[in-house]
Amino acid sequence: MDALFQSISTVLINIQDPPGVIIGPISFVFGHIINFIYAGISAITPVNALGISIIIMTILVRTPLIPNQIKMLQTSKKSQLAKPEMDKIREKYGNTKDPELRRKMQAEIQAVNQKYGINMLASCLPMLVSMPIFIALFSVFGRAFLFIPSFTDAYSALSQTLIDLGVQWHQDVLAGILRDFNNIVGNTSFSGAGPSGVEGAFYSMDVGDMNRVIHLFTPEHWQTVFDSLTGEYASHLPIVQGAYDARQSMQSFFGLDLVTPSGWAWPGIIIPILSTGTMVYSTWQNQKMNPATDPQQKMMQRMMMFVMPLMFGWFTVQAASAVGLYWTAGNVFLIAQNLIVFKFFPHKLDPKAPSKDKKAKDRDRR
Repeated sequence: MDALFQSISTVLINIQDPPGVIIGPISFVFGHIINFIYAGISAITPVNALGISIIIMTILVRTPLIPNQIKMLQTSKKSQLAKPEMDKIREKYGNTKDPELRRKMQAEIQAVNQKYGINMLASCLPMLVSMPIFIALFSVFGRAFLFIPSFTDAYSALSQTLIDLGVQWHQDVLAGILRDFNNIVGNTSFSGAGPSGVEGAFYSMDVGDMNRVIHLFTPEHWQTVFDSLTGEYASHLPIVQGAYDARQSMQSFFGLDLVTPSGWAWPGIIIPILSTGTMVYSTWQNQKMNPATDPQQKMMQRMMMFVMPLMFGWFTVQAASAVGLYWTAGNVFLIAQNLIVFKFFPHKLDPKAPSKDKKAKDRDRR
């Protein structure tokens, strides 16, 4: 028994540690932001508060990026205008390997970029900002009890109810659940000895370590826990059930558990479907408003319209549903933003397009 607890402890503790020196601090910052928003929303309505908080945070993150999103669209439009001149330059120099000629070609391309005001680095800023946040949120909701204080309290309350069941229950019931972690964390050998992290969770009554353990429980594991609370443990059932329900209520959004991976089963699969669908539509929307003129670019656009959304869709299947909800909300925000810009501010994208004010003045002159 001791060998079982000891051998899995290293894996459990390692996979639950906060990530690296870059993503870790970002995760803690966004964890506290989410907790702050969540506290305000739950004070108004505790129902679906976490999901509403994620949507609000998405809006707060995306709104400052609107000017750069518009610059990205402007860059795409300017690149289309500059394409004929770019093609002439590339045709002029061909596939030359001469360093001097290649230097001249790059100088001419740079001159064309300056002529049309094309700044490729500035157009990439929204993606450069969004990706670290996306990865950080993967860490936050993958380890909610480490980053969000209110979730720490809920997990700790639930962990304490299991600790109070005593060592005999741990040996009779929890040992079997821990064996299943071999499948959860992947090909972990239970032979040999290691640090007593998980052993301490049960024998030293360490709530923090128990939090790390129950974070990996599947619905089937929880059903095993509830089914075991009979006979001498029957009096503990309402206490454990109450703490579990309180935690699940915090994590729920219209029946979806936002802190557990979406997976392939219903209803969790709704999130990857929405994430993929909204990203496909957003990509199609951009391509429709800024159509490619080159056949090769058209082929590339068609590939990107499906490859990237499918890749992110697969990622959200593996991630906590909260991450997929954040990505979906961001896609919807981008779709709405583009609809507004394309309809009411086309001159922001194409200097040749008349502004709404200019159209009104032209009508008044007539």
